[in-house]
Amino acid sequence: MDSRDIYIKLTDPTGKHKPVVNAHRVWDGARFIDSQHKQYERDAKPEDRRTVTEATRAEYQAGR
Repeated sequence: MDSRDIYIKLTDPTGKHKPVVNAHRVWDGARFIDSQHKQYERDAKPEDRRTVTEATRAEYQAGR
């Protein structure tokens, strides 16, 4: 199994905070995305919730 870079965008559903795009090196992309959904959507306090979507490298670099 090879590692790969994955980019995720965290968006505040209330619009109070700007979207953030993060880069991660992962072994299992689907498992990582599922863990992010759990952390930021299902298990987070209502005020800390974020929508998790996959992003592109270009989106990541545009925010840097």
